[in-house]
Amino acid sequence: MKNKYGFCKGLAALVLLMLCALTIKDNAYAQTAKSYKVLFIGNSHTYYNDMPNIFKGIAKADGIDCEVSSITSAGYKLSQFADTTDTYGALVYEALTKNTWDYVVVQENRAVLVEKEYKAESAVNTLHSLIKKAGAKMIIYATQPNNIGSTFSVNSTSFYLTDLQIEQILTRNNFKIANNYEGLVAASGTNFMRVMNDYPDITLYRTDNLHPTVAGSYLAACTIYYRMFNKSPYGNKFLPGSEYDTDKLISKLAMDDALILQQIADGRLLINTHYTTINKGQSSKLTATFTANAKNETLTDYKNNIIWDSTDLTGVSINKLTGEFTALKTGKYQVMATTDSGLICYSTIDVKQPATSLTIKEDKILKVVKGYSGQYTTEMGPSDTTDKITWKSDLPSVVSVNSNGNITANKVGIAKITATTTSGINVVHYVRVKLKTPTGVKLTKKSKKITKKKKSYSVTVKWTKNTKVSLLPNAVSFQPAPASTLTLSTLPAP
Repeated sequence: MKNKYGFCKGLAALVLLMLCALTIKDNAYAQTAKSYKVLFIGNSHTYYNDMPNIFKGIAKADGIDCEVSSITSAGYKLSQFADTTDTYGALVYEALTKNTWDYVVVQENRAVLVEKEYKAESAVNTLHSLIKKAGAKMIIYATQPNNIGSTFSVNSTSFYLTDLQIEQILTRNNFKIANNYEGLVAASGTNFMRVMNDYPDITLYRTDNLHPTVAGSYLAACTIYYRMFNKSPYGNKFLPGSEYDTDKLISKLAMDDALILQQIADGRLLINTHYTTINKGQSSKLTATFTANAKNETLTDYKNNIIWDSTDLTGVSINKLTGEFTALKTGKYQVMATTDSGLICYSTIDVKQPATSLTIKEDKILKVVKGYSGQYTTEMGPSDTTDKITWKSDLPSVVSVNSNGNITANKVGIAKITATTTSGINVVHYVRVKLKTPTGVKLTKKSKKITKKKKSYSVTVKWTKNTKVSLLPNAVSFQPAPASTLTLSTLPAP
């Protein structure tokens, strides 16, 4: 008969066994849990208040381990970070070529995005290639605008922009660049404006009206964290005075403000695709999704219905309610989804016009001499086609052709040149290469005949046909005589 003590001993042993199993499981998880490598590249908007480590603290409080590194310098532009001859550019190059990363967060100078957006895109083009080779996903950190607006200059013309106008340009151009390079956008500037509108008592800017306070950096870190890991910062335990803020990075941040900033970053709007290629005249549809925690009190006064618009309605028209759009004109255009709470997201529509015809204006069989170089003249229709032409020679050793249709006759023979449009139209031409006509030929006396009335010389010229010339496909072959002789007589004597 079992007594209660025996039962307790058995139960205790079972509980101990379960705890051991859980411990083993936890240890196994700890050994296999991924540690994410994250690199931040930017200027003072990135390094103020040690924002990258605030981000790390938010991740850690959510059970995500991150190894964070930063390459930053005051006032720097991405073009400098992309320049290997620059001190910091060399550091970026070394970091991206000698290490692997999971995410690289890049941040551009606001003046470049407003005044010379093409330079920002050129720099991202260089950096993205390195980022991709390093195995990382690129995230563009879209920063806040100047708090009281600022003056900018484009093409020697100065103009003043309000904080809202600056933020709209920064956000739009950051999305434009990111969409072209498969990147993500952490729209911190948008969240700054939402706080300024609904919670003006929270101080996000320092006295210079440009750089962030600890509250501003906390908001930026929450925004980047959500975009990177798809985990809302709502309810995150990295708070002022918490056990996770071991370095007291946010000790000056008020608890109430921190909770509001988490809720601001919790609201999110995403479009199902950030890049669509479509032919002119065709229609399609985008969808957008708004998400937020059901207990988010910062959104209770908003309906958050999604409204669509296009930055150029002559290029792409879009139904404001359904997201259905029609491509009207070739080019790249941006459409946006917005909510009344201030959220915004952009998608790029790349409108193409396939070619319907291709003509090469030169002769079907172009006859040239060895050493000739020239360019084919082409015409594609319709006039607004976006197709490109690729060129190919079946015998590059005889006639080579480059990407622009420039041909070079390398040796005697016949080569087939094929031009192909992006949409698949093929046109075939041929180039026949001969030897150059001899110049500076000198005749020597072969025989001499003298008569009473006049003198004359008999000259014999011999040549051999080239029997190894490449012929046109399906052409009739011929067998020339081994040698031919031409006799010139009655030439006046000198």
